[in-house]
Amino acid sequence: MKERLPLVTIMGPTGVGKTDLALSLSREIESEIISVDSVQVYKQLEIGSGKPSKKTLLKYPHKLLSLIEPWESYSTALFVIDSTKEIDLCHQSKKLPILVGGTMLYFRSLLNGISRMPQADQTIRSEIVKEAKKKGWEHLHGRLSKIDPESALRIHSNDRQRIQRALEVYLISSKTMSEWRKGNKGSELLTSHDVLQFAIEPENREILRRDIKNRFLKMLEEGLIEEVERLLEVREMDSNKTSMRSVGYRQVCDYLAGRISYEEMVIRAINASRQLAKRQMTWLRGWKNLNWITQDNEASVNLIKKKLKILE
Repeated sequence: MKERLPLVTIMGPTGVGKTDLALSLSREIESEIISVDSVQVYKQLEIGSGKPSKKTLLKYPHKLLSLIEPWESYSTALFVIDSTKEIDLCHQSKKLPILVGGTMLYFRSLLNGISRMPQADQTIRSEIVKEAKKKGWEHLHGRLSKIDPESALRIHSNDRQRIQRALEVYLISSKTMSEWRKGNKGSELLTSHDVLQFAIEPENREILRRDIKNRFLKMLEEGLIEEVERLLEVREMDSNKTSMRSVGYRQVCDYLAGRISYEEMVIRAINASRQLAKRQMTWLRGWKNLNWITQDNEASVNLIKKKLKILE
């Protein structure tokens, strides 16, 4: 019988300390850290994406960071391919793969497989956009709530791209996105590996809200606005690129374009980060086979090591 190889995932809402825990674990176990973050895949997005410092990366290299240029595209399917390769390389080197991040769609697709949803239909997309122009995206989000409440719960009412896609899938196939996802065949990863899944539970909701605020303010102090200015000066770049639509970058782009004030930018970015954390927790509340751990790194590292020892 083929040996089942160990694999650790560390999930949790933004600002909860996932990277710090991964580093603490990596100090005690021969391992490789693999990033599961849809913003950190971009080169030049350093401050706003929350990438570890250069000093940290020299000592503890992270895989799947800075893969593509900020004007290029990266898909969930590519992440599954790239992360699977890195996991295999880890095991060949006799190291434990530690997957850490907050992009829940990446985690789910890697572990459960990617569903074969219908391809985009430009005619239907145009009709959705026309309706949005007449009635607003919040109205369409309400419509999605009636059709596919599970997806609507995960998708923010301002996330036009995902609202459009969820409605498009239903209008093309008469099946909701949630139904398509439940029809996944699953991933070979779960059959070939002993996957230990961990999520950090915020100790206090108000403390997390404060930490998220302080985290963004620190990004501003470190030069986030200047980082975005440099990015937008590149010929291939503009504020509509996917990389610039992520939390923090989107709000800074609006500020630099003169659409909102500095104060409004700060408020919107902090609120968007808090909403992201809330959506991540919603995903995790329904996650199967999940081990909840605390923000106490020492206790969490000991628990993970204990779980790994049981597998030996």
